[in-house]
Amino acid sequence: DLTHLLKDNPVSTLLIWGSADTATPLSNGQKMEKLIPDAGLVTVAGAGHFSFLENTPLFLRVVESFLGKEMKR
Repeated sequence: DLTHLLKDNPVSTLLIWGSADTATPLSNGQKMEKLIPDAGLVTVAGAGHFSFLENTPLFLRVVESFLGKEMKR
């Protein structure tokens, strides 16, 4: 369990989670979002553990938006 290290993460973090993920429940992502200082969580409705494959267009839009904001910092 590396939870204690999350508070020390020095970089902006994007978490993308499927709402129906049974391998790693959404509650884990919600916990990580709270513990990582500069984190954001995007939930993909109805998707499971491989949300990036289940809704690739949404995944790409979210990542492009996140990276665009990071490049402007």
